[in-house]
Amino acid sequence: MSEDSSHSQDSSRSKKSSRSRIGPRKAARIAAGEDLKSPPRKSNSGQTASGQTASGQTASKRTVSKQSVSMQTATGQTASEQSASSQTSNQGALAKKNRTSAQNNADSKKNSQGMSSRKLALETLIKIEKDGAYANLALSAGFERQGLSEKDRAFVTALVQGVLRNQNLLDQKIQSLSKEPLAKMPPLLRNLLRMAVFQLDDLSETPAHAVLDTSNKLARALGHEGLVRYTNGVLRNHLRKRTSIDPATSDRLEAKTNSCDPEELSVQYSLPSWLIVKWIEYYGLEETRALLNWSKREPGLTVRVSEVSVEPQTMLDIMNKNGFACRAGTLVPACLIFEREDGGKSFRGSPQKLPGYDDGFFVVQDEAAAFVSLVVAPEKGETIVDLCAAPGGKTVHLAEMLENTGRVVAVDKHESRLKLVKEVRLKQGLKNLEIIAADGRQYELGKPADRVLLDAPCSGTGVINRRTDIRLNRKKEDIEELNSLQRELISNAARLVKPGGVLVYSTCSLEPEENIQVIEWFLKENPDFRGSSLLPFISEEIQNVWFSESVEAKLPAVSTKAAAEKGYIQLIPTRHGVSGFFVCRLQRNHDDEG
Repeated sequence: MSEDSSHSQDSSRSKKSSRSRIGPRKAARIAAGEDLKSPPRKSNSGQTASGQTASGQTASKRTVSKQSVSMQTATGQTASEQSASSQTSNQGALAKKNRTSAQNNADSKKNSQGMSSRKLALETLIKIEKDGAYANLALSAGFERQGLSEKDRAFVTALVQGVLRNQNLLDQKIQSLSKEPLAKMPPLLRNLLRMAVFQLDDLSETPAHAVLDTSNKLARALGHEGLVRYTNGVLRNHLRKRTSIDPATSDRLEAKTNSCDPEELSVQYSLPSWLIVKWIEYYGLEETRALLNWSKREPGLTVRVSEVSVEPQTMLDIMNKNGFACRAGTLVPACLIFEREDGGKSFRGSPQKLPGYDDGFFVVQDEAAAFVSLVVAPEKGETIVDLCAAPGGKTVHLAEMLENTGRVVAVDKHESRLKLVKEVRLKQGLKNLEIIAADGRQYELGKPADRVLLDAPCSGTGVINRRTDIRLNRKKEDIEELNSLQRELISNAARLVKPGGVLVYSTCSLEPEENIQVIEWFLKENPDFRGSSLLPFISEEIQNVWFSESVEAKLPAVSTKAAAEKGYIQLIPTRHGVSGFFVCRLQRNHDDEG
């Protein structure tokens, strides 16, 4: 177990960064953009960067004006007029030459950046396939290595995530065009073709000739001429085939989309067939279809406002007045969801571009994840343990809810991932947050905690639309292995809870083996714990929607009002409008209770 040796250092620094809520005046300045933009810089002479004076007249113009004396030539022109005419002609030619040169440089730079972006996307896809890397972490590492623009980063992200969301379908298309079996292709060729076909079919803003050109250049730069010829041949075949689809073929493709066959659905939605079978058995075919469509949609940005710094409504006004369309969350009003009125994404790019980011006025966090902390419901002065804390979103939320009182102990097995928690602790100015690297199955606390949160490692199927790598890396046997780990973790978590204290168990999984089955097993093994209703944490307005008779008739028992009264609920993205989290609230009996 590694104690957090940096806490005292961070604590002293956080005292300087601790904040009280911003007032209406500063909120108004931020909303007006005044805290985001600097005024135009002027030189000491009063000239702007272009060399103009306040009157708008340049020094060269004044010189020409002074020299234009009335010396007439035989043609009636002054010498200065002849000189000016010649100078104008020369300047025009020079300006044209400079514009051409600038355009050539811009085109060259654009092509270079386009190649760099696609090369990074290709390398990221290969890393995910060969090393089982997380897509978000692989992308972040790539961006740190290369200084791409915000626009190029967005393109790389869309390209990588798009390929992963459609990989099975892309592979089927490529295999129908290639003599070489896909499995025997080198990873470079396989992922290069996936990337190119995705651009041709799904990124209409990229011209087909540009896709072929950059793909061939990548094949040449990273491979050899044989790879270039093969890539070019497959892609040209795909373009020919795409433009000659007959009505019968179109009907067959439509039939596959509406198929009930898990194997065909696996190709269409790029999810493992075993998972589709599980969903059909547990959620039914209609709900499974809805989940499959949800899994392919790119999620928008959600942030949680730091309520110790600013009121959520104030932050919402700041965002909207700066042109960032968002709305308050329904389940967690402190969350801001960036979407248009039609439900599409209203913001693309890094959250660092948003007003208030540098001030720590918000953190990126899913609404369902923020709901978990509300269910823990910490009270000032209490000791809280977050047993699997990294990357720290819920930990930080709990520390903020305590308003820098009490003690929040963040425990995680992976010390490298705890660095993220330390960074946020410093940025948010939290003095009540301790960080410890330890195995949650063995961690011991000297004095029992008032409340313990176990956000357990899981399959992540409830956030599969966001974590696209799960589509490729998750195997059926993982569920059983995770179930065993989850039982060990919740058993130790229970030992950390004081009599009368609260234990909250959560996952971002849709699978019953990781959720309700863990809780049923736990309650049999620990009769001193009982369920504690979730209804106080769900508004009446939401309850009327979620638990209506028509909705409950289509959902498994674990997603009903009766389940919530018992202390647990399975959130379903297609029904509840948030990520697929399972949340359970348990309370330990007092010593005098049987």
